[in-house]
Amino acid sequence: MADKLADPYSLTPEQIHTLLAGGASFFPELEAARKDPAALRSSAATQEVLTQTEDLMKGIEQIPQTTYSKSSLFALTGDREQYETPYFLKRHRLMAAALRMFLGQTELKPIVQDYIWSICEETTWVLPAHSRRAIDLFSAETAYNLAETLVLLGDALDADIHARVRREVEERIFQPYLTWYQEMGWYKAHMNWNGVCNSAVAATFLWLDPVPTRAARAVAIALDGLHTFVDTAFEADGTSSEGVGYWNYGLLNFIPLAEMLRAGSNGVIDLLTSERMRLIAGYPAKVQLSPGHFTCFADSHEESAFNPGNIARLAERTGERSLYNVIAGPAPAESDWRLTSTLRNILWWDGRRPKDIELGDAFLPSGAVARMVAKTPFGTPVVIVIKGGHNAVPHNNNDIGSFMVHIAGESLLTDPGAGLYTRQYFGPERYQNIFCNSYGHSVPRIGGELQPEGRQYEGTITVDTSDGEKRATVDFTRAYAVKNLQSARRQITLIAQGKDAGSIVLQDEFRFSDSPLPVEEAFVTWSEVEVNGPTAIIRGRHHTLRMTIEAPQGAAFAAEYLEKESRENKKPAILKRLTFLLPEAVTQQARVRMQVTQR
Repeated sequence: MADKLADPYSLTPEQIHTLLAGGASFFPELEAARKDPAALRSSAATQEVLTQTEDLMKGIEQIPQTTYSKSSLFALTGDREQYETPYFLKRHRLMAAALRMFLGQTELKPIVQDYIWSICEETTWVLPAHSRRAIDLFSAETAYNLAETLVLLGDALDADIHARVRREVEERIFQPYLTWYQEMGWYKAHMNWNGVCNSAVAATFLWLDPVPTRAARAVAIALDGLHTFVDTAFEADGTSSEGVGYWNYGLLNFIPLAEMLRAGSNGVIDLLTSERMRLIAGYPAKVQLSPGHFTCFADSHEESAFNPGNIARLAERTGERSLYNVIAGPAPAESDWRLTSTLRNILWWDGRRPKDIELGDAFLPSGAVARMVAKTPFGTPVVIVIKGGHNAVPHNNNDIGSFMVHIAGESLLTDPGAGLYTRQYFGPERYQNIFCNSYGHSVPRIGGELQPEGRQYEGTITVDTSDGEKRATVDFTRAYAVKNLQSARRQITLIAQGKDAGSIVLQDEFRFSDSPLPVEEAFVTWSEVEVNGPTAIIRGRHHTLRMTIEAPQGAAFAAEYLEKESRENKKPAILKRLTFLLPEAVTQQARVRMQVTQR
């Protein structure tokens, strides 16, 4: 294997063309699988995917339809679900059928071809929510997945199918990308769209473009954009401010593209083996709470699933073994709709998931997130995560000082994560939604004011774990636009030793320069709650968190059930908000002790 390049992102089209001209396979694992289909069919990873997709085959003859009426709902009401459900179901069913056809169920050929043809018949591959864009996330991914379907099934598909896909991809993706790439807002964006779109488009060019020199130009364009993605979509310590879900999505096509280029150039073009990528690879395990559970700050979801093929390959290339922790636990109930991801789950992963993981303390200074871990005297793991940062990250929530208390696989104090994606959610009304504004987070309301959005609203975080108590301190004075607020500080202490191990103490202090303002403390949970004066009890499935107000004297908890907001955002449970008020004074302090017990 030749020496890898020091700066693969700056290659010229001519250099790329020369490096890829040797005829090496872009996907050698797929070529190997063709020679031993029986081994592929019987692998643990294949069997997992077949089980996950079994229900998709029921009624597969009925192709889901993306109608005009469903498409127009986004403009009329802001609804995305009615159109996107059949859009993705169609692609998911195509993946399930194409994989089975490759594994020997040749009788599925008419169904596979009809699904491909139906996708090609769609007026646009761009979602209504992204209709102002020539190429969006899912048009790029549709092209990539159709291209890989052709590669996977080859001559088993009719020539007309190959020709139709190539024609549609040329018109919808290739020509717009080469002509207008610099005008596409995602091309050098500092977030997941850059990684998703540039990688998918470049991979599609490699698979389908009959003119190698043009494909090389497209790859050079993509690499220039992806250089910005790798440099700026992640913090200096590898953090994705968009959360683990968008970390996974941003790299979803980037890792396969990197491997295509590596294989096609005999190892010369290597995007993954670098210190920068090792830092990025190390991020998700540092914000893990337990198997399958992660911090859900910003528009994230606590229960996040990763593509094990990508995880295994990135861990191998970077040497970041902690990555395997993120696929621990049971397999997710559903597979990815993408054939591109499914093939790599089967071909890059051995099907094994870690059963147990041991979490430790972690601190991401650039990402402004701290994790502290302890165990109660009876062995129950207690994990606390808390964030600082600023209120202008991609997929931002106004949540500086937000924290989670996670006990043995369940978050009893939570961050609510993402709300329902609608037109309004990504428009001027975004911060009217409690899942975006700070009302729905475990942060104070000062003088009746919530945290505003904007880069200037920020908080710093420091961590001290030098003794038997672990402390994280957030200064969130600048997170509020309250003129006479002199300082606002939150400290969370996790007791790590002795009879009180696993107990938590939250201390907040507020100082005002002149006229004091009222402060409302707030804590949010999805679990059952019971309040009685200075005590609140949060009941999880297996454990209880008892919260006691130790200061100020006389303060009492109130419970607010955010039923309307939870229902409107299609949450499976009701978010509850536990609050108490501080007496108005120039200096105000709150102290809450939290203790874990078994139910």
